[in-house]
Amino acid sequence: MAIKANMTTHDGIALTQAYCVVRSAEVKKLEDDSFELEYQVQIYATAATRAAETEQDNRISNNNLRTLRCVYNPTTGEQNAFKLAYADLKTQSELASIVDA
Repeated sequence: MAIKANMTTHDGIALTQAYCVVRSAEVKKLEDDSFELEYQVQIYATAATRAAETEQDNRISNNNLRTLRCVYNPTTGEQNAFKLAYADLKTQSELASIVDA
C-alpha cells in the first residue's frame, strides 16, 4: 500500500507524484487514557526508486511528513493501524493531487 502525491519538501523542492509509504504505525496510550496513532512516512521520487536495492539512499527527506500522529479510538471505527495512517496521511495539507499507488 502506498500513495502518490504532489508536495514540496521542507527544503522547498517541489515533487510531482512522489511515492509515499507508511513504514510503521503504532498505537500509544496517553496519560489521560486516550489513544493516538503515531506513524512514520518514507518518501521516494518513484516506486522504482523505493524498490531499488539502495532504497535507503533514495529516500527524500521531509521534516513535515516524517512522523505524524492522529487520534485513535480502539472501540469504534477502523482498527487497522495502517489503514488509519494512510487515511490520515491523505488529509495532510502538505500533500496535493493524492492517488492510491
